[in-house]
Amino acid sequence: MKKTRIIASILLISSVFNLFAQEKETYLYAEKDTSKLYLDVYVPQVQNERQACLVFVFGGGFIGGERDDKQVQQIKKYYTDKGYVVIAIDYRLGMRGQKNFSALASLKHFQKAIDMAAEDLISSLDYTLKNLLHTKKYTINPKHIIVMGSSAGAITALQADYAMCNGYLNSNILPDTFRLAGVLSYAGAIFSTHGTPKYKNHEPAPTLFCHGDQDKLVIYNKTQFCNIGLFGSKSIAKQFHKKGYGYHFRSYTGLGHQVAMIYNEEFAIIDQFLDDVVFGNSKIQIDETYYNPDIKPLWVNFRVRDMKQFAK
Repeated sequence: MKKTRIIASILLISSVFNLFAQEKETYLYAEKDTSKLYLDVYVPQVQNERQACLVFVFGGGFIGGERDDKQVQQIKKYYTDKGYVVIAIDYRLGMRGQKNFSALASLKHFQKAIDMAAEDLISSLDYTLKNLLHTKKYTINPKHIIVMGSSAGAITALQADYAMCNGYLNSNILPDTFRLAGVLSYAGAIFSTHGTPKYKNHEPAPTLFCHGDQDKLVIYNKTQFCNIGLFGSKSIAKQFHKKGYGYHFRSYTGLGHQVAMIYNEEFAIIDQFLDDVVFGNSKIQIDETYYNPDIKPLWVNFRVRDMKQFAK
């Protein structure tokens, strides 16, 4: 009898767990080079009226990281609970295996890695538009797709939107009328061979820029030689301000690259941006300096050349 009660309790706990378990669907969205690229779709139990979709791009220096690693766990839990469809994607890691991190070589490899990742993100959006808008379990409004990224993922998100606004990389595979609803960038930047990034064909998506002002890995302002350079959050936000684009630039005083991972503590900031700017259609422009003496600076001296130890 006691054994029967124990088995019944285990089955009850298991059924309750399964009831609240996160439902995930996995799809092969592209095959490139020798890589099969997948995306995971996390399905909300109750979808919100916006039928919004949040596409998450993991970070890892274009060397490591996975679509289902710990970076996405709190994001997918929080936003599926709010009724979003959450998608986490693979992308090719163009810096993996690189050994030469001299200035010229790393610049060439870095540009290629960024372009590859941005192309893969655009391909995942194309797959989503063609295959995932209407299913038996959810509907995605193509006007309410937001891309969020951390570090290399943030670079990928900003670069993809930049490409879509200027008609380069593989952006021509998307419908001419498609626009991202918003971009959430934690320690991101844009690589440009044409000087300060400009958006020629149409406006960029409303963007939340979050960046530590002591970040040396993903540059906070810009590093430029002639027209070639990496343009960080401060530089891009300045351009947004000049052109009247909607944005929120949140600068973290004294912090380094750790800001790339701070999003799990800032859902209220993200939600306000989504409500006011993305879905509220406001052209608000916010430049904010944030300082918290209780947060100890990390990775303030970590630079691109230090990535060599991980690129195996």
